[in-house]
Amino acid sequence: MNVARDHPRPAVVTYDGLPASSGGAHALRLRAPRKAWSAVRSFVDACAQTNDAGTYTLRLWQGGPADVTARLRDIASSRLGGPRTQDRVGIEWRVRDEAVDDVLDALATAGAGAVTEYGQPLASLVWNTDAALLDPATGEPYPDITPEAFGRFAVDAYGRRLGVSGVRASIGTTASSLSLWLNLPADERLARAARHIEEHVPVRLSAKHWRAWRPTRDGSGYRSVKIASPLAD
Repeated sequence: MNVARDHPRPAVVTYDGLPASSGGAHALRLRAPRKAWSAVRSFVDACAQTNDAGTYTLRLWQGGPADVTARLRDIASSRLGGPRTQDRVGIEWRVRDEAVDDVLDALATAGAGAVTEYGQPLASLVWNTDAALLDPATGEPYPDITPEAFGRFAVDAYGRRLGVSGVRASIGTTASSLSLWLNLPADERLARAARHIEEHVPVRLSAKHWRAWRPTRDGSGYRSVKIASPLAD
């Protein structure tokens, strides 16, 4: 597929997996926290260069078994210190890079009963990071897909911009998920870029959430249209 460039500013193709209206994330078919985390890291290592370490957060929700909740809270307090926030819904801790393994151990040993009264994971390690996708032909980030190339155009009020991809993984006690915001080249490189992602990502990409972003006629911004999945061919 080729998206024509008819303006000095480039076009770009994005994959939004998945929008909030569709549940917000892909479910990982890996119940064990360590296996889920390993699958996410393997995908990111193969397909992207993270711009920084990102942020790690441990979230412990209310409404679960009292004994499991108390055990997870004690482990978190001893290894992470005081919580960042606490309210009637749950407790949240900021996790340092060196404590990620400790948190994964705690999630893995919580057991199958570590769910809330609504059947959701009782606790989750959430990783948010910006990233630059790698060109499979070079193994390096695409040099023309940067926030600056697209005028730092803001896609929404949540901080997402054209030219920078994002990964949000939620590794839970009983289930995990992966949310993706991917920026791919809008030219002859697109099909190969999409196939490279498909080969490594631990979820099935949706055919419905691909968009082409083209500059407006006056060059002041961007407008998007839905496109067919480049994996459909």
